Amino acid sequence: MGVSARVRSDPAGIVQVVVGAGTVPAGEWWEVTGAARGQSWPVRAGRGVSTGGQVVLADALAPINSKVTYTVVYPSGAASSAPVVRPWAGLGLLTDVVGGGAVDLLWQGEDQRDLDQRVTAHEVAGRPTPVLVFDPVMGAGTLSLTARTAGAATGAMLALRGRPVVVALFHNPAHCHQCRRGACDIDLVTVMALTSVSHKRTRRADVAERVWTLKGTLASVPEADRALGVSTWDDLDAARLTWDQVGALHLDWDGFDRTIWQEV
Repeated sequence: MGVSARVRSDPAGIVQVVVGAGTVPAGEWWEVTGAARGQSWPVRAGRGVSTGGQVVLADALAPINSKVTYTVVYPSGAASSAPVVRPWAGLGLLTDVVGGGAVDLLWQGEDQRDLDQRVTAHEVAGRPTPVLVFDPVMGAGTLSLTARTAGAATGAMLALRGRPVVVALFHNPAHCHQCRRGACDIDLVTVMALTSVSHKRTRRADVAERVWTLKGTLASVPEADRALGVSTWDDLDAARLTWDQVGALHLDWDGFDRTIWQEV
């Protein structure tokens, strides 16, 4: 019973979150959230009505280099995991929203965000001021930044921007002086769709480095109620285990679902 969390061992590995069987009584509504450095977020597919069984989730939006705790809440109680850290040895990180296509980049600039107020002004003859119509929900707006890549990271950036996907930009507290003092106000993770991308070479002579100018519209996670797998059947196939070898692991179905087959 309870909640556990484990980070897949590959670079920028996503986090597996397990709500153990019997943690949430059958028939009760439950929801799982993550939290780190005073910020929180809903875990993808992390809500539903309990059957009393195990729930296995994957969080591709867990912040990097921060202690993350996962909590399941339900009408009769709550349970939390021990903290886990999603390590990233690079600088900044850009991925798609399911954790693929990782780009190691140096995020520069001032975290410029243009907010969409969603107000329309209607000019009326005979009035000195317009009639204002406000949308009941203000827009999240856009983010503009510059970034630098070199070597393989430049190719990874070109590949990621060429795909029709929503991306996640990760702030790296390990390289932020304000984060070390607890004074930083930059979002740990920003989800957006890239709307403008340009790049050019820098003057560095030691490496082929490029500077990027990026702009993105802040977005919600597509298909947020669709579960993401830490491992797939393809990963099981890639492990090249026979069914006898799988049987020798003595796993029940809950254990089978929890197994990260890339690491077997």
